[in-house]
Amino acid sequence: MTAADSRSLSVRWIFALAGSVAQGLVRFLYSVLVGRFVGVAALGTVNSAISVALLLSLLWPTSAGQGATRFVAQMRGAGRDDQAQAVANYLGRRMLLSAFALAAAAFGACAFLLHTDLVTAACCALLLLGYASWSFARGVQYGGGQIARAALWDVGGSVLAIGLLVLVLLLGWNAVLLVPMAVAYGLYGVICWPKRSTVEVDKTLTAEMNSFVRYGVLGTLSSTGLLQLSMIAAQFFGTDIEAGFYAAALSLATPATMLARTVSQVLFPSMAEAGGREDPTSLRRQTDVMTRGLVVTMIAVFGALALASPLVVDLFFGERYAGAKGLLAVLLIAVMFTTLPVACINRLNSTGTRGARFVSLTAMGGLILAVVLWFPLSGFLGLEGVAAGYLIATLATATVSIVRSWRMDNQEWKGLFAKAVVGVLLIVAGLVYTRAASLPDIAGPFLALGFVAVWAVVCRADVQRIRSVRTKPQPAPDDAAQDQSKLSGDGQDETSNK
Repeated sequence: MTAADSRSLSVRWIFALAGSVAQGLVRFLYSVLVGRFVGVAALGTVNSAISVALLLSLLWPTSAGQGATRFVAQMRGAGRDDQAQAVANYLGRRMLLSAFALAAAAFGACAFLLHTDLVTAACCALLLLGYASWSFARGVQYGGGQIARAALWDVGGSVLAIGLLVLVLLLGWNAVLLVPMAVAYGLYGVICWPKRSTVEVDKTLTAEMNSFVRYGVLGTLSSTGLLQLSMIAAQFFGTDIEAGFYAAALSLATPATMLARTVSQVLFPSMAEAGGREDPTSLRRQTDVMTRGLVVTMIAVFGALALASPLVVDLFFGERYAGAKGLLAVLLIAVMFTTLPVACINRLNSTGTRGARFVSLTAMGGLILAVVLWFPLSGFLGLEGVAAGYLIATLATATVSIVRSWRMDNQEWKGLFAKAVVGVLLIVAGLVYTRAASLPDIAGPFLALGFVAVWAVVCRADVQRIRSVRTKPQPAPDDAAQDQSKLSGDGQDETSNK
């Protein structure tokens, strides 16, 4: 048995968090450095181009990576490591074909819809190729249980990206601001690409995999894509300066999602393995514990940041970004609602095509709702209307996913979500009071500390329950684990990370 199989979910989460922190810092520091040293309009253009690349990558590459995570882990859970390798190769080939076609689409979208210069459009296409290869290779590693190794490469790639960006800024090469990020992602994909399989993929799996990826495209495009589309909508409905304010607010709202994203990255392969073992008790327990953890931590983190949001904008971007202060609080609450159902969504996806279909259609409904709301709300509220439409859509989709998972496993969540409603109302009350009383920005951190203290008291029973539960995944068979290291192109054994 390898070290990865013997680690608990909490230890895997720590490794995954390290990698996600590194990746989150890259995108955050990109916004801060460009916003500080190039300007508001440039920040809007750069972040809009990044959103185009990330949005188009959701049309197949990102979902192919999620499919690799699920089916590689499922094959390992069933003791079929040869097929885990074949699955990775099959999905990788299809991902590459889609990535090159989408790169051409990214160039066209930037040049003809956002009206960027041709160099920026070409850099956007390069970024899409790099991001696609990164998301797929990382998905294979997570499915193979190689989380510590993935975190190591994430940290290394992040350091490289920021180092290259600083060099570009010092040289004044503002036309190629996207190249450092594209290069870092691309190198990760090349280095960590899975080795060639020695067997053909089981033909009985291909239809299920392709169906899963197709529904995954619909789901991720509608959920994760909604975040990227809101940035593009800000560029469309507002001026370049207003789009820069929205980009600054969005860059401050999203880093905290890495906490929930790492839960998903670690929990999904664990659930897929449990599905391969036909272990519904493990699936129910993991969903319950992780959902409680998300409610306790995410409401505390996002609530505190929302209450302190004016000072946060001043701290990272300065006074000239005052237009981002009102947007940030709304976006923080909206992004919070995307994190709360993460465990529930993974639970639904673990049920196979039927669950993936439900998640996808729910997310698509949220996307349509947001787009419909953006037109009237932006007319009345400007870019705050774009943020409000995003908030309403995320609240609706989160509620539907949580209720479906709740009923599926007959979870005991009445008290948990009653507390969640109380927490959200406390946050809203604090924001309304801050604006009505015209409190100075420095009052925000004190309100945030008060909220966290109250929330800790409210959730003390849930914290004790989470700490009392040990969620260790069932080990894969020893003979199936022996070939695990073959899934990664760097050839290291996971035990070297001990």
